[in-house]
Parts: sequence; C-alpha cells; structure tokens
Amino acid sequence: MMREDDIRNASARRRNLLFLTQRFLADFGFYQAAEALKNEARLPAEEYELCDNIDLDSIYLEYASYYHLKFGKYPKIVRKLKPTVKVEVSSKTKSKTKNTLTHTTSATQAELPPVEPVSNPGDLELTVKKVESLSTIGSATTLVPTSSSSTTNIVGDENRTAALIRLQEIEHPAGTGTAADGLLSQQDWQNLAELVKTTIMRDELKLSWTDMCGNASAMEVVKEAVLTPLKYPQLFANGLRPWKSVLLHGPPGSGKTLLAKILYAETRNQVTFFNVTSSVVVSKWRGESEKIMRILFHMAQKHAPSVIFFDEIEGLTSRRDRPSDHESSKRFKNELLQLLDGMEQQTGGVFILASSNLPWDIDDAFLRRFEKKLLVQLPNPIERAILIGKQLPITLSVSKEQIELLVRISEHFTGDEIRLACKEIAMQIVRRATRACKPNERTEEAVPLQRAFEQIKPLSLKLMKRHLQWQEGHGS
Repeated sequence: MMREDDIRNASARRRNLLFLTQRFLADFGFYQAAEALKNEARLPAEEYELCDNIDLDSIYLEYASYYHLKFGKYPKIVRKLKPTVKVEVSSKTKSKTKNTLTHTTSATQAELPPVEPVSNPGDLELTVKKVESLSTIGSATTLVPTSSSSTTNIVGDENRTAALIRLQEIEHPAGTGTAADGLLSQQDWQNLAELVKTTIMRDELKLSWTDMCGNASAMEVVKEAVLTPLKYPQLFANGLRPWKSVLLHGPPGSGKTLLAKILYAETRNQVTFFNVTSSVVVSKWRGESEKIMRILFHMAQKHAPSVIFFDEIEGLTSRRDRPSDHESSKRFKNELLQLLDGMEQQTGGVFILASSNLPWDIDDAFLRRFEKKLLVQLPNPIERAILIGKQLPITLSVSKEQIELLVRISEHFTGDEIRLACKEIAMQIVRRATRACKPNERTEEAVPLQRAFEQIKPLSLKLMKRHLQWQEGHGS
C-alpha cells in the first residue's frame, strides 16, 4: 500500500502537471481548451499559481539537453502516423480545398470532399502539409471543425506549426551538418561565443624552439602535429592525418607550459591558439559549461588550423566515479568526452594540447582520447649547465669550477627551479648595490652562488619517480 507521503506527492505532481498544461495551452492561443481544462480539472487558481521561472516548454528543452548528453542524440517524442487518406490537390482546386479546411459543418464527422485528379503532380499546395500535420494530432480520416471556432482553428494551426518547427530545431540542431553557423544564431549562444573569444591569445611572445632546453622528443611530436601539416600539406592528402591530441605530464616547472608558449610564438600568424582555463569554461548556471565547450570546439573548427591548450587539465577531467562529483560536473565531462571523441572524425586542422601535473587523477576515458602521452623530462647535466649560463646575470663573472659545482647541486632540479636559484643570485647583487657592504663581502662570490642553489628544495624528488612509473604503464 502507498504511504501517505507518496499519495501527497502524487497529488501535488498531478496538480503541477495540470497547471503546466493549462499555462502551455493559454500561451499558445488555445484559450477555450485552457479554460475547459481549468474548469474540468477544478484547478484551485485562487490558492495556487504557476511560478514565473518554469513552463512546459523549458522543461522539454531541459529534458532534450539531458537526453542528448546521456545518449548522444535528441529524444524522439512524436512519430508520424501512416496516412490512411490521401489528399490530392491541383491548381484548379486550390480555393476549394482551402475552403474545405475552414468551412463549418454541423455534423460531428465530416468526410473530405472528392477532388479532381491531379493534372500536374508538381502542383501540390502547402495545405496538404497542414492536413498531414493535423492528422498526427487528431484523427487521420476526420476533421471536426465547429461553426463557432473557425478563427480559433486558424490560429491553432499556426501555433501547432510553430511548435512543430521548434521541435524540428531541437531534434535537428543547426550546429550540425552544413548549417554549422546556425549554432551561434541565438543571442545567448552569441554571448558565450564572445566569452570564448577571450581565450584566443594575441600577445607577442619572443620565444623560439631554442629556448626549450632538452625534451627533444616532445618538441618533435608537437612539430609533427602542427608545423608539418602547414609546411607539407601534400603528405596528408591520402588519408594520413597528423596527431590530433597530445598530453604532456611531468613535475611542476618542468617546461610543459613553456612548450605551449613556444608553439604559440612560432605559429602566431598561422594558427589560432585557444588558451583554455577553468574560469572560462566552468559556469555556475546549469548547462552553460557544456555550451561553452561546444562553442569552443565549433570556433576552433571554423578558425582552423587551430590549437586548443588545456593547462592543468586534471581539474576538468578527474575520475567520474568519485562520489563527491556533482551531477553538473558529470554532464560537463560527458560533453567534453563527446567533443574529444568527435575530433577523431573531423578532417579540419584542430590540435588538442594538454598539460598535467597529476596524470593519474585523469579519468581513463579521457586518457584514451589522447593519441600521445609524453613525459617532460628533467634537464640532464649538460642542459642544466646551459640553463645556468643563460639565467645568471651577465654582469657576474663565474668560473668553470663554479658552474660545475652549481650543476652538481642542481641535480633533480626542474628548469623553473634553476631559474629561481639564478634569480636569487641576481637579487643578491641588487641587495649589495642598494645597501652599504662590508669590504670583505665583495671577494666572497662563491658562497652566495652555492647558498642560492642549496636553499631550493626540488619537488621532483617526490613526483618524478611516480611520473616515470605512470609513463611506463600509460605513456606512448
């Protein structure tokens, strides 16, 4: 037996559905039907009224969006019945058929009058389409107009036609197929497109491939994915496609973001570069984050060749089986998965570049989408010596023995940690220039150099071993 709470909830649900239906009929011009429903259902209009932020149309749109995110397609609500009566209209009977649809009769069922045979099969009128659409709502063989509602029938036909058109727009969105520009036809989508445009980088960075010390394999893969198709498009004319997505992982400061900056600087006038951050794609409004991601990929395809760079992507692609994940987060991840998977079927030049400090926190489904997963290595002794020589102040004279000492101290240092140590040395020179120094301090050059490197505690001692193990099991 049903509990009292279940009975109360069922009664409230039935009442809410009736209020929604009554408002829907009134909004679309079915005033007599709305009034009849109100009286027959005995809706307590004096006690309740429908909230202004909800209606049947918005509920339908929300369900269609949810269904598309879950199953990859829009729901099919109605289907067309097989017609049992064929209506043939010629140019000679145009006015006769039109009058038949709006003519009033006293009988409860009126048969369609016979018409003359079609002399030209191409002369079909729009009235036939209206008859077919009406047959899916009512009976396929009868039309029941009343003498007092001919004008209401015409208005009702227009409203039903508008509803069918909107249903077709939902089931077949303009963002697919040849009408891809229709995705931005609505104002709210245009506002989100303006937000996505802010992620396009336009800064002038003076960087080159020579600024990246080490990690030659990662640079080669990135060049193969972006530069090679631009220089040698004929190599990819016979079905061969360049790398579509690359994941860079390594300890913080190893040079992942620097590689992305160099790629942007080297291809600034040839490639559209999208620098995506969580503050742009994550929205507090329901369903807006998924729209932003769809617009992002849509604009990247329109402005191809393009690069979409996700920095610290583990924040957006964490595991989906965590109990703490909100429903909106799961919908966003599902949308991103579909967009990344769809990229494999696209022929446009869109390259996905992502970086992560914690690749083991990324969901396995996202890892599968990345064709290459590369570990950004720490600099070796030769590369550390080159970095130290570049980062030290040019006014400071350093001997070969001092460089060798700094190279030994900087073992397990990332490139950014070497930069911080050299910056500390430069700041020591600034401090000496801004305060009175003792005479014996000027001769002790080796002690500040060594001290600046020794005070850096490399983070890679904890993380690099785990990155190596993950690369052996998941890398490519």
